[in-house]
Amino acid sequence: MFTRLIWLFGLVLLAAALASWLGAQPGMLSLEWLGWQMEMRTSLAVALLVVLAVALLSLDRLLRGLLSLPAWFGRNLARRRTESGHRALALGLMAVSAGEPDEARRQASRAQRLLAAPQLTDLLSAQAAHLSGDHRAADRYFTTLTRDRDTAFLGHVGLARLALEKDEPEAALAAARTALEIRPKSALAARQVMILEAERGQWSAALPALSVVIAAGSADDAEAALLTRQKAALSYLESQSADGAGDDAMRRRGQITKAQAALAAWPGFWPAALHLADLHAQAGSPKKAVKPLETAFRHMPHYAVAARLRTLWRVNEGASVARLMRLIPKDGQLADEGRLVVAQMALDIGLVGEARRLLDEIDPAHRDAAGWRLVARLVAEDETSAEAAETDALRQAGEAPRPRRWQCTSCQLVHESWQPHCGGCAGFATLDWQRTDGVSPLVTAADETD
Repeated sequence: MFTRLIWLFGLVLLAAALASWLGAQPGMLSLEWLGWQMEMRTSLAVALLVVLAVALLSLDRLLRGLLSLPAWFGRNLARRRTESGHRALALGLMAVSAGEPDEARRQASRAQRLLAAPQLTDLLSAQAAHLSGDHRAADRYFTTLTRDRDTAFLGHVGLARLALEKDEPEAALAAARTALEIRPKSALAARQVMILEAERGQWSAALPALSVVIAAGSADDAEAALLTRQKAALSYLESQSADGAGDDAMRRRGQITKAQAALAAWPGFWPAALHLADLHAQAGSPKKAVKPLETAFRHMPHYAVAARLRTLWRVNEGASVARLMRLIPKDGQLADEGRLVVAQMALDIGLVGEARRLLDEIDPAHRDAAGWRLVARLVAEDETSAEAAETDALRQAGEAPRPRRWQCTSCQLVHESWQPHCGGCAGFATLDWQRTDGVSPLVTAADETD
């Protein structure tokens, strides 16, 4: 503001100086036209010309302003309509996020009247209709979005979601595939394709889609662990399906490769290790069957793996227990679980002393229910032990944490054996071999073997 005052003061001084200089100049102007003769000082004539020029400029600006007034009103009205439309669009999106279908539909209708942007307004209308449960209207809006190149991807994703809600998996899969073709790197569309293909049992078709999801990265550790399990599960299931052209030997090689891929993704996935060992045994290579089992036992000790190793090693019972002891993890919780598995194996073959020694190496505070039940077995077989010791061990088993089982990481449902989909929430590859959460610590006989 101060700068403008200085400029204005400078201009006034300059105009005054010019006027003074012009008034001090001598000279007369004589004008004769149509019988009229006019004489005036030259300075006055210059001043009149300046005033006339300013008047003409002002008149031109006034006429231009009057002529452009309707267009100005139109632009101002359009601007206000656009601002109101954008505000309605924003409020509608907020209503969708808040789960208010009535407000969302009202704002969507208002935005459609005010905005000439069908991509945005149709998307909001589709979301509002979907939120309110009007699948027919939502289907119509999402279909409209698929006809525009810029919104086709969102339209097909929306149609896939609608189809899933209407229990139409084939239509959902077709829409998700089309969305993935439009954006081959979309993790959203790829995840839909992977889940739907897995539900159909098309493991080989689900793997490429899962690769897109993995390439996009995971948001947290839990999602990364789920993607790892899904990759291992798909490779394992594809190996079990025995698909492929060629003779039995070629098909078996393909199965072995896929089973190895499952273990590479999840080394502790012991069902895949058992399956790979069976494939090598069928191919006449029992020695090759040993290595994946030994690796799996180091990552996740399990009685079934130990029993299979005992058969494949073809050594006496004492030597098999000694070899298993060398496979026990060095420390941590897995080390205690490894000792427990080997102790159970030793007790089954009659090596009571070795079983007792291994159990004594496990801190009583770290024993799970299966460990205390094994202690109770040892006490029962020892004739010199008091009956109260067995009773105390069984009581400890009832209060101790349950051993590892196949538990869904989503709904916490426990399963007796591994399966691709959870029996509770139908999640794919959500089962993890872990200590059960949200389950009573009381143990059953199945806990000892599975």
